[in-house]
Amino acid sequence: MKRLSIIALVLLAACHPAADSPTKITLTSQTMTLPTETVTLPAEVLTVNCTACHSPEMILTQPKLKPEQWQAEVTKMRGAYKAQIAEKDDAKIVAALLALPNQK
Repeated sequence: MKRLSIIALVLLAACHPAADSPTKITLTSQTMTLPTETVTLPAEVLTVNCTACHSPEMILTQPKLKPEQWQAEVTKMRGAYKAQIAEKDDAKIVAALLALPNQK
């Protein structure tokens, strides 16, 4: 283990320029134009809770799921992906997802 630490230090030292030869770095600003959103969701609860990560187009093209499957998805987003979804909104979110045109 001690040998690995020494090797790592030698490699790191080789990556850094000597103190007497500064490296010049120039930073420049860039701009990016995002596409205009053309789709709106029919329920505000979906816009507020889902569009931080998902586009409306993506939400509207999901396969038809049963209520318990949508609930599992909402729970997964909160747990696995740390989505800021209040548990009190779960029923409203599931109902809104079930009411989407692609879910009927």
